[in-house]
Amino acid sequence: MARRVLGELVSRWCSAGQPPQPGIVWLRGPWLAAFPKHAPLLRSLPSPLDRATVRAICEEAIVDEKSAERALLAVMVWGHGGNGNAQYRTQRVFEPSLPADRLWKAARTLAQAGPLAAYGRLSDDGDCRLYGLGPAFGTKYLYFCQPEGQAQRALIHDSTVSDWLIAYAGLRLDPTRWSESTYREYLEWMHRWAADLGCRPDDAEMVVFRAMAEETGSQWR
Repeated sequence: MARRVLGELVSRWCSAGQPPQPGIVWLRGPWLAAFPKHAPLLRSLPSPLDRATVRAICEEAIVDEKSAERALLAVMVWGHGGNGNAQYRTQRVFEPSLPADRLWKAARTLAQAGPLAAYGRLSDDGDCRLYGLGPAFGTKYLYFCQPEGQAQRALIHDSTVSDWLIAYAGLRLDPTRWSESTYREYLEWMHRWAADLGCRPDDAEMVVFRAMAEETGSQWR
C-alpha cells in the first residue's frame, strides 16, 4: 500500500512541475529576544523560510564550530515555524553553552562517512550528543548539512513522517528516541521506494511530509 500511495504522491508532484515545499512563516521578534548574539543570522533569514535557504546556511556547517552553530539555529527556526514553545525548546539545546564542536564534528562525519555514522555520533551513546536535541531535529540538521553526491541521503525522521509510515506502511519507527537501527530501517525503506519510483529519496520524504501535513492540517500544509 505504501509503495502505491507514495507513487501517487510522487506522480502528482511531478505533474505539478516538482514544486519545492513552501516556506514556513516564523516570528522574528521572539527569536531575537531569545538569541540576541545570533541577531545577524536571524535578521538575515526571510519569512517565509524555505528549505533552500536553510540548506545554503547549513552547507557551511563543515567549515568551523561557529558555522555549525548557525546551521543548527537556522534548522530550529525552520523546523519549529510558528510553534509557541519554539524558543524555549531551542534554548534547552543552546544554553547555557552549546558545545558547538560536537555539531561541527557531526557535520564532518556526515561529509566523510555518511548519515548513519553522523547519526550515531549525535545519538545517546555518541560522543557528539547534545542535551535537548532529539532525532527529529537531529535528522533535520543532518538532512540540511549533507553535501551532494553521497549515495545514501540523510532524511528527516520526525513525527509527521512517522505518522505517514504508520498509516500507510504499518511501520512503527519511533522518531522520539535515538536508535541507529530505527534510522537505518527508515533510510532503507525510503531509498528502496525512491529507487522503484525513479525519484530522489529526499524528494520522497518531502512529498510524504507535505501529504501528512495536509491530512492533519498542520502549519506545514
